[in-house]
Amino acid sequence: MKHFYNFFPQRREKVNYLKSALFGFTALLAGSSLVSAQVSAYSFSRSSGTYTPIVGTALADATGNTSSTNLNSDVYPLTLPFDFVFNGTSYNALNVSTNGFITFGTTAPGTTTTTPISSSTAYDGAVSVFGKDISSFFDISGTTGSINWEITGSAPNREAVIQWKNFRPNSSTSTTTAYAFSFQIRLKEISNIIEMVYSSGAYLVGNTTISGTAQIGLRGTSSADFNTRLNATTLEFVNSTEGTANNSTQAFNTVNSIPGMPSAGLTYTWTPPTCYAPLGLTAGTTTNNSASVSWTASPSAPSGYDIYYSTSNTAPISSTAPTNPNLTGTSATIGSLAPSTVYYVWIRSNCGGGNTSVWSLQPIRVVTQCLPPAILTTAGATVCPNQTATLSATADTGASITWYDAATAGNVVGTGPSFTTPVLSSTTPYYVTASTGNTASAGMTNAISTSGYTQDAGLLFDAYSTVVINGVNVYPMGTGAGTVEIALQDGNVSPAVTLQTITVNLVGSATPHVKTYVPLNFTVPPGNNYKLMMLAKSGGVSGLIRESGDTWGSYPLTVPGALSITAGNLTGNSPIASYYYFYDWQISSKCESARTTVTATVDSACLSTSEVNAKDRMKVYPNPFKDIITITDIEKVKSIQVFDSAGRMIKTIEDPSQEIYLGELKSGLYILNLTMKDGSIGHVKAIKK
Repeated sequence: MKHFYNFFPQRREKVNYLKSALFGFTALLAGSSLVSAQVSAYSFSRSSGTYTPIVGTALADATGNTSSTNLNSDVYPLTLPFDFVFNGTSYNALNVSTNGFITFGTTAPGTTTTTPISSSTAYDGAVSVFGKDISSFFDISGTTGSINWEITGSAPNREAVIQWKNFRPNSSTSTTTAYAFSFQIRLKEISNIIEMVYSSGAYLVGNTTISGTAQIGLRGTSSADFNTRLNATTLEFVNSTEGTANNSTQAFNTVNSIPGMPSAGLTYTWTPPTCYAPLGLTAGTTTNNSASVSWTASPSAPSGYDIYYSTSNTAPISSTAPTNPNLTGTSATIGSLAPSTVYYVWIRSNCGGGNTSVWSLQPIRVVTQCLPPAILTTAGATVCPNQTATLSATADTGASITWYDAATAGNVVGTGPSFTTPVLSSTTPYYVTASTGNTASAGMTNAISTSGYTQDAGLLFDAYSTVVINGVNVYPMGTGAGTVEIALQDGNVSPAVTLQTITVNLVGSATPHVKTYVPLNFTVPPGNNYKLMMLAKSGGVSGLIRESGDTWGSYPLTVPGALSITAGNLTGNSPIASYYYFYDWQISSKCESARTTVTATVDSACLSTSEVNAKDRMKVYPNPFKDIITITDIEKVKSIQVFDSAGRMIKTIEDPSQEIYLGELKSGLYILNLTMKDGSIGHVKAIKK
């Protein structure tokens, strides 16, 4: 049965160091990558130069006019005689693709990769001079294509030149139409400047129009870091503008002058920055008004670091003023924040004199803690052995009071402004908190299906306020013990970003499958398109039960004021309206104070004390009452706090008179906390008719 509950308000050698001429560091032969996500900071310029062809060493020559012989879909390794710093990391090897680009790093591109900048392949970076599916030809009008490379100049001012000679701007095996042009990538020693130089093109045979688009620019360690060029078919190729996305392209046409083709000597120059952003911006602990962050020092040795944070995830630009400027060290605490609020944080290096790095491309997200109500006063009690003790506490207006039997975790033993212990034989501490908000269950309580899923599947949901997913229930399938990884992800980006994850031990079984609670404790700030996903499994757990079809119900499954489960989800962000995963969500919006100790003291000598319950030395009448309640010995009372049965303070009465008007209260049970002039605190129960 389904229940929904309301929620209350090839060999690639890589040398990882920075050139001494660039950063003043000593060259090392091994290490780890120092910076990433920096190609977006490379500056770009365009000029009209001279295309100087090379002969050099051939990586490959076309040997025929078939797709297997015309330099189509191949990748060649290349080792350089000097180290070239790309994106802050030094390399002496790279990969050359027939599809008009090179890559760095131990992961080579696929032979059929044609979109090197937007590709998700995990190479370390790419330089794309004409990235698309292209090929060459063999002996057409006496002309044959090749890929060559050469080192020009003398150390320490050498250039590595990689040349695509006599290539078509498309992939073709035609011998009746062939348009040929050439282009180069030039990698400059010491300065680490990248040049892309183009020759003009011409038809060797035929005149059939060839048009399309090519990716031109740089990619960093991921497609999120890019520096591209852009022109539509209405703008000349030679007048490209800055790209707006990793899949921005330049349009070309071999016949029409607009957009046309590259002109002879067209040169694109990409210059690396001299101030690199730090790596590893990481969120630390938060309070209700602050958040700590840390990062790895930039190899640029900046004079300081700038931090920018906002409740909006709109990225800052170069002219955006930092909120915390020129910080020293590699950590900081951001203060004056609002409680229960999501903040996005970016960082950059400040190298002085107005020279700053780019802001980190992806912000980190921090969520400040809630601001809980406070426990205002507490009163313990002293009793004889084998008696109960009555403890009391007061809290901020509107707060609920909860009593526990341990300083952390433990059990809830009572609620409200007073708590009567069980019979005690020794002194015992108890713990009291003040809180707002509530906990609740949501979603299907039990599975009705026996079908299952393996991994990379779950639920899409939106959060309306900061909630905690304390845990969910699952039904493991399989033959025995194993593990399952469950993650909270941000589905607004592709691929989804994992925000929190936990791996739990489960026991798979055959039918009937055993309902198992999985504690998650995922804090979810307000936002949309979250994903709760099972990412992996191992051992004897083969999968988890899911619902399919529409017999279980339909989306959305909304918990008012908290969240809405909007769809099932498989790999990617594709909503699946007929699937349901994860049962009986336990969620909470409870904002609770730290626990305050209140001690029930057992006097083994059974000595009397001056603290006697107020009800034992004064009388309250009538009880039940209608509008007015009378308290004897009122001169001993300093103030009265009126609490409802949930522990919420309704009103405070200072210097009360003997007759107290409470006619405005609704019918029900109330607790009167009496703060005595001698400092003791007592309580009495009163019923409003």
